[in-house]
Amino acid sequence: MFFYIIIIPICILLHEVGHGLGAVITSNGHVQIYLGPKSERNKENFRVGRLHFHILWSYVGFAYWQSELSRRQKAASLAGGPFVSLLLTIIFGWLAVVTPENFVQPLFWWTTIFNFSQVVVTVIPVTYPKWMGRYSGFQSDGLQLYRLLKERN
Repeated sequence: MFFYIIIIPICILLHEVGHGLGAVITSNGHVQIYLGPKSERNKENFRVGRLHFHILWSYVGFAYWQSELSRRQKAASLAGGPFVSLLLTIIFGWLAVVTPENFVQPLFWWTTIFNFSQVVVTVIPVTYPKWMGRYSGFQSDGLQLYRLLKERN
C-alpha cells in the first residue's frame, strides 16, 4: 500500500524534476513541474529556484518550460527525466542488493522495477495510446528526442 500511495507518485515527480533540471541547468528559463493535471485546480505549491511545483497527488506528471529552448536545451530537458529514472533504478537496485532480507528489501526491489519500467516506457519513441489515460496522445520523451535529433539532420 505504501508503495502505491507514496513511492510511485514520488518517483513520477522525480522523473519530472529531471526534465526540469535539464531545462534549468542549460537555460535561464523557469520550469513548471506538475504532479497531477495541468489545470486551474493544480496551483503552485512552492518553488525551488526556477522550478515551480504544482502538486496534486497523482500518478501522472508533466514538466513545462516557459521560455523557448534551443535544440541542445530541449534535448537536455527531454533526457533529464529518463536519466533521473535510470539513476533511481541504479540506486534502489543497489539498495535492494545490499539490504539484508527484511520488510524494506521488497520495497527497494519494487521501486527498482517501477523506475526501470518508467525508463523503458518513456524512452521508447511512441505516441501514448488511449489506454494510458491522461498521457493519451502525448509523445514519449524518446519520440520527442528522436524527432528533435532527426529535425537537426
